Amino acid sequence: MTNGGVMERARRRRKVAFVLSGGGNLGPIQVGMLRALAEADIVPDVVIGCSVGSLNGAAYAGAPTLAGVRRLEDHWRATTSYELMPASRIPPAVNLVRKGESVHSSDGLRKNVSTILGLHQNFDELILPFHCVATDVEAGTGKWFTEGPLLPAVLASAALPAVYPPVTIDNRRYIDGGVVDNVPIGRAVELGCKTIYVLHVGAHGRPDLEIRRPLDAALLAYWIARNHRFSRDLASLPNGVEAIVLPTGQRPEIRYDDFSQTPELLDQSYERTASFLSERAEASDRRRSTDRLEPLQRLVLSARGRSWRQRADDAAATPDGAIISGPDD
Repeated sequence: MTNGGVMERARRRRKVAFVLSGGGNLGPIQVGMLRALAEADIVPDVVIGCSVGSLNGAAYAGAPTLAGVRRLEDHWRATTSYELMPASRIPPAVNLVRKGESVHSSDGLRKNVSTILGLHQNFDELILPFHCVATDVEAGTGKWFTEGPLLPAVLASAALPAVYPPVTIDNRRYIDGGVVDNVPIGRAVELGCKTIYVLHVGAHGRPDLEIRRPLDAALLAYWIARNHRFSRDLASLPNGVEAIVLPTGQRPEIRYDDFSQTPELLDQSYERTASFLSERAEASDRRRSTDRLEPLQRLVLSARGRSWRQRADDAAATPDGAIISGPDD
C-alpha cells in the first residue's frame, strides 16, 4: 500500500495517538508516562515517535500492555552509558573537531535497539500502527517510516547529529528526526486523531542559558528552533482536537551521556503522570454528572481567543502538564 493509502486509511480509523518526542538519555521519562497510561487502561490507535521516542514507541507498539511497559522499564534500568556512548580517552573538545562523521559509532545503539525490538523485525509485525520520523540529509526534510524493516528506521530517527553517524536507507542518508520535528503532533493531526497524548521531555535537555563559548550559542539556538515547532503545532490544533501534554517535571541537571539518573526519572515521571491522569478523570466525571464544563483550570487550556498563542506556549513549556484544544468555532 502506498504512503498516501496508509494516511487515508488512518484518517478513517484512528482517533487516539501517543506522540513520543526526542530526548536522548531522558527517554525514561516517557517510559514512566507509558506505565501510568497502561495502568489507566489508555491504549492508542497509533503510536508516533521521534528519536528516542521512536525507540520507546516501537517497543510499546509491539507490546502495548502493562507487562510490555514493565519489560521496557527493566531494559532502561539496565542500560548504561558505556553501552550507548563508550568513554573515550580523547578529550570531548577534541572529539568534536576531529575528522569523522560522529563522536561514537552506532554499534552500541544498534545492539540496544535490537534488544528492545526483540522478535519484531518489521512494522507490520507490531500490534499497533507505528510511525517514526527521520531527517533526510540531502533534501533537508522529514521522512516518515511506516512500513518495512524496523531497525534501520528507528536507528535513523535516533541518529543524533555529531553523536552518531547518519544512517543510509535505500541510498538516502538520514539523521535524527528531532532536527525537523521533535514533537510530531502534526502527524497525529494529519492522521485524523482527535485525542493526542504528548509524551515529551519538556525543558529537559535544554542547554545552559549562559553562553560561555560559541558552541553554547549554537546548541541553544538549535534547541530553541527545535522546540518552537512544538508550540506552533499546539497553537495550530484544528477544531475538535485535544492534546493532553503529560507532565515532565522540572529540568534535571544531567549530561547527554549520563544514564545514572534513569531510576529517578522513571519513578518521578510515573508518579506525576498517574496523578495528572487521575485529576483529568475526576474532571471528566464532574462534567458528565453536571452536564456542565467544569474543567480543572490548572490543566485545561483553550486555543480560542486573543491569547491563544500564549496559551499554546504555556502548554508546551509547563512542567506540570496541560490540556489544550483547538477552538470550537
